[in-house]
This record gives sequence, C-alpha cells and structure tokens, in this order.
Amino acid sequence: MQGQTHKVAHRYLSRPPERLVLEGYRHWTKSVITQSPVPMDEAGDLYRTILGAQFARPAFVAMADFLHTLGMCAKCPLHMFATNTPNICTDETMILGLISGIQNGDEASVELCLSALSCPTRCDEVVMAAGSFALILKGAAKILMPIPPEVLTSILNHRAKTAAHRFNDVTPPTIH
Repeated sequence: MQGQTHKVAHRYLSRPPERLVLEGYRHWTKSVITQSPVPMDEAGDLYRTILGAQFARPAFVAMADFLHTLGMCAKCPLHMFATNTPNICTDETMILGLISGIQNGDEASVELCLSALSCPTRCDEVVMAAGSFALILKGAAKILMPIPPEVLTSILNHRAKTAAHRFNDVTPPTIH
C-alpha cells in the first residue's frame, strides 16, 4: 500500500497545477510557522517559474488569501508534509480536492472537502477564497486532475480507521 500511495503522490506532485497548490500550501504554511520570509520567497519563485509574469502575482495573492482564510476557518490545525516530500497527507488531499472540485465543477467533491476542512459556519468564506484561487489557476490553463468524491471519501474513511494506529505509521510525520 505504501508504494502505491507514493506513486500516486509522485504523479500529483509532478503535475504543475497540483504542484502550485500543494507546494504553495506547504511553503506558505512553513513561512507562517517559522515566521521566515524564505519559504514564501520560494513559493513566489515556483509560481513565477510555472505561471510566468502574467499570472504569477494574481495566483500567488489568491493562494495566500485562500490559505489565510482556510487557516482562520479550519476545524482544527491542518497538517502538511515538508516541501518536496513525496507524500500527500489527508488535509493536503482535501485542499487539492477542493481546488480541483471548483475547477472541474464537481459540487460533491467541493462539499466533501469543505466539510473535512472547515467549520460549517465558515464554509462560505473558504469556498469564496478557494474559488478565486481555483479560477485564476484555471485562467492560466493550470487545471487540476479531477478527484472523484468516492476517492475523497475513501481517504477520509481510511484516516478515521487508522487514527488509533498512528504509532505504526511509516510515513514521515506531518507538520502542523
């Protein structure tokens, strides 16, 4: 199972749209946690490299607004792996699923991801900020692969089943 998960994660991380979302989240969060501008600068470099001058700044600003909003509205502290880690944790998958769902018009995936990430009373704020980010990326032709709601449900169910067995987890620890 671990090898299969690693292959899926690598496939996502090798695609520029998913990389913008995932590595943007990781860099932004690391910058907030460490109070260092270096990770944020690295995220800016990634956005300029992948998106070019026309879309990098608007996408970067929308990403930062989305993550700031999500951080204020999250049910609990969100997890992440370190930048360039070839794994994707559940919270990162839900963030990818949210942006993908918005871009691909998959309301079921959007609702599922929102309920996994945000307090019910704050979902509107999160989806509006996520929508801006998702649409700017889509306008730059950076469209994420669809993640069907069945896959997202399976991942959430797996997390619930294995929560009591975390001491046996062989994946690297996530960062809050």
